[in-house]
Amino acid sequence: MDIVKAFTDAFNIYIKNFIIIILATLVAMVLGMFTLGLLYLPLLVGVQMLFVKAKRGQPLVFAEIFSPIKRFFALFFGSIWMAILVIIGIILLIVPGLIWASWWIFMMLFIFDKQMGIGAAMRASKDVVRKNNVWLHLLLIILACVVAQIGIYAFRVGYLFTLPLAMGAIACAYADEAK
Repeated sequence: MDIVKAFTDAFNIYIKNFIIIILATLVAMVLGMFTLGLLYLPLLVGVQMLFVKAKRGQPLVFAEIFSPIKRFFALFFGSIWMAILVIIGIILLIVPGLIWASWWIFMMLFIFDKQMGIGAAMRASKDVVRKNNVWLHLLLIILACVVAQIGIYAFRVGYLFTLPLAMGAIACAYADEAK
């Protein structure tokens, strides 16, 4: 796992496809608000898939951010299940929650990209992360959160610019590791 490469690839894809990624992020944020957050997760997975497709050399199509809505229930219940387990892990001793969060960093991408069920996606993500260093994936999560938050603290609108970069780094790591 190369964190610098994940962020570098995300940044290069982001700059090259700036308009489509910003518009996709804006649409995800606005539709997420209008649907009381229900569509936020699948639309953000759609934004991440733009980075995955770019890493794979495929053309980016704006409308594809809506594709994960087809897997809404798997994404929705998968995120709830993962959140419950991570919260339980954090309540227990903190470290298990952090490890579990690292294991399942790619779960949503596996659910949509590989059309997996929740359990299969959790196992696949865990296997990829364990093979490529759990602690580096935890560091990737922390750095992605820091990058995303910089936009909020710098000037509220900046979140629109830093969120896709943070999500893109995770998506680029996924594209490199989950072949």
